[in-house]
Amino acid sequence: MNSPKTSAQLKGIAREKSLGRYGTLIGANIMIFAIQLFISGITTVSTSGSILLVIINNIITIIVNILLGTLVSGKAYLYMNLMYSQSVSTSDVFFGLRQQPQKAVLIQSVFVLIDFLVSLPSQILLIRYQTAPTGNAVSALIFALAFGLIINVYVSLVYSQSFFLLHDFPDKSAKEILSASRQLMKGNKFRLFYLNVTFLPLYLLGCITMFVPLLWISVYRYATSCAFYQDLIANAASASSEVQGE
Repeated sequence: MNSPKTSAQLKGIAREKSLGRYGTLIGANIMIFAIQLFISGITTVSTSGSILLVIINNIITIIVNILLGTLVSGKAYLYMNLMYSQSVSTSDVFFGLRQQPQKAVLIQSVFVLIDFLVSLPSQILLIRYQTAPTGNAVSALIFALAFGLIINVYVSLVYSQSFFLLHDFPDKSAKEILSASRQLMKGNKFRLFYLNVTFLPLYLLGCITMFVPLLWISVYRYATSCAFYQDLIANAASASSEVQGE
């Protein structure tokens, strides 16, 4: 079995593969952000006022974010082409609309619905705090936010490989893909968490330098995440071969 690559090695692969293609990758990221911003702008209902408006806004947001799973799928396809030394184009972000869109939506629904459920307590507590601000309400709100963040991070790590797997194994069902991601991430969740944490200084630097470097950092981090997937798959295949050879 091959030894897992270090964070430094994965970053080196990402930089090498991205060389000369940053314009395309940054352009694709900007396109995705612009589409998300536009759709969010035309579908958002005012969150101020009645609880009914908050409920309506949440329902619309959930539906929109689930459907945007097709763009998440397209982004994964774009970066997999990058890692496998294929040609890349900004139009690749729309690949998820053409290939397995229903599976992309089902996979995305896991992230969106869990995010909604774990953030619901903090939303309710925030409304209560706005009507009756107390010290206890603040403590409860902070606890709810922290709890929701921990659950979201854990779920994101467990199912982090789903969209990459969708393109490598298009014949698998959404349920099988999610299960495969859980299997791949056994014993690897901390590796990916640590890998993401190593980008925090770069993001901080980007924030204090007029945010422009964030365009490059976003590409760098996602390319590294794709290299991490490639490493997981290679190690899984190697382990499987060794087991069959025994």
